[in-house]
Amino acid sequence: MAENTTFDEAKYNKLIAVIEELEDGLVHHATQSDTVPLDTDFQVQPDGQGWQAATNLVSKGKGFGGSVDQQNESLRQGLVKFRNALVAARGIFKDTDDLATYDIGRFVAEYPDFNTGGLGGGGGYGGGGNPFGGDNTPPETEEQPKK
Repeated sequence: MAENTTFDEAKYNKLIAVIEELEDGLVHHATQSDTVPLDTDFQVQPDGQGWQAATNLVSKGKGFGGSVDQQNESLRQGLVKFRNALVAARGIFKDTDDLATYDIGRFVAEYPDFNTGGLGGGGGYGGGGNPFGGDNTPPETEEQPKK
């Protein structure tokens, strides 16, 4: 007979700590810098350029910095939500003798933040956390010639 799937609190707490460390890194290090932070003020060269190509470069740099900052914040919020869900669900793992037999429908109903479909954003072609968009269908692709 197979053994029960049991809860390892130390490993669970370590997972929570790793997620907290990732979130801290996103807040304090990913887009922050003493010299050139990656946000809407990001400049690849000084503002006020007279040459159109240089003006475009300044504009694109600010757009890039803003996009990186926005994605960073989206990821950070997803990590916080996941961490909070882990903390909230900790009790169920302690109270259940065999996790393999616990009803998934009940779990999702009691802890809906575990059923969000990923961190949103990113996620490949369609965003939302899975690499193929909403229905898990890969995009149409052309056959590539064999090399």
